[in-house]
Parts: sequence; structure tokens; C-alpha cells
Amino acid sequence: MEIRVSLVLLVLLLVAGAALSASRPHAVIDPSDSDTRALAELEDAAGLTRGDLDLTRRLATTYLRLGQAGLAIAAVRSAPPELARDPLLTHRLSQAYEASGRVDDALSTAQLARARCRTPAGASVCSLGTQAAIDMHEEALTMLVRWGVQEPRRDTRTALAYRLAQRTARIASLGLVAPAEP
Repeated sequence: MEIRVSLVLLVLLLVAGAALSASRPHAVIDPSDSDTRALAELEDAAGLTRGDLDLTRRLATTYLRLGQAGLAIAAVRSAPPELARDPLLTHRLSQAYEASGRVDDALSTAQLARARCRTPAGASVCSLGTQAAIDMHEEALTMLVRWGVQEPRRDTRTALAYRLAQRTARIASLGLVAPAEP
């Protein structure tokens, strides 16, 4: 009797194990989704034309939006050197570093993005919107570094830093405070 019960249990375990191993894996990205297809097309286009600044920017931005900071870093870092000097692409790299928890790298890259918005003669090569976004991001990162934030995604002080940076940017845009010297 004991042998029969043991055999029945063994057979049930084998059937359950076979059923579990035969199940299909669940992908994080759904291949039938239109956004996934658009990302695949963007990746293909960026891979075929490595020197296209707009495609590289869009790819890095898309990766950031999807929460794939490592892929955004890889997309920017693998761009040709002439593209990597673009202030907005440098800003995307800073955002990706922050999203991956590398706050010190994010701050130094944000400072580099701000510097790249200026020509040696001091003229701005960035639009006012881009300059404001870079400045606000740098300001928030400065606070995060000062406060010792190591994991920006999990630390509640991150939201506070961005609110304060946004408030400073709004006041500066009204002309009530002189903007910080670069």
C-alpha cells in the first residue's frame, strides 16, 4: 500500500513538473505590441545609421522612458565621438546615469552638458528649453549629491530635489533671480 501511494505521488510530481517546464516563458516586452515594434524599428535604424544624431537621441530617450537606463547609456556611449559632444545627448547620458543610481557620474555629466551648451565665446548653442532642462537637472543632482542620496529611484528626497530645482528654474525664468554663473 505504501509503495502505491508513493508511486502515485511520484507520478503526480512528475506530471506537475512536466506541465511547469512546458509552459511558455513570459517576456517583459511583448513582441506583438506596437510600441515594441516601434522600438525595434528605431534600434534597427539607429544601428544602420550610427551617425544620425536625431535617431541616437530618440533611442536614448525611448530607453529612458522604458526604464532601461543601461541600454540608454550603451546607446549614447557607443555613438560616434562627434555625436557624443551634443549637449542634449550628454543630458540624456546624465539622466541615464541617475536612473542607474550613479549620482556622482550623473552630476559630472550634467555639468558637462551645461558646458557644451556654450561656445568658447560664451554664446549659447542650446535652445532656452534645453538649457533650462539641463540647468534644472544639474541643480537637482547637486542637491542629491549634497544630501548623500545613493539610490535616487527609491529615495524620497529625489522628488524634493526636483521640486526645489523646478521652483528655482521658475523663479529664474520670471527674472526675479539672477541665473547662476556657468
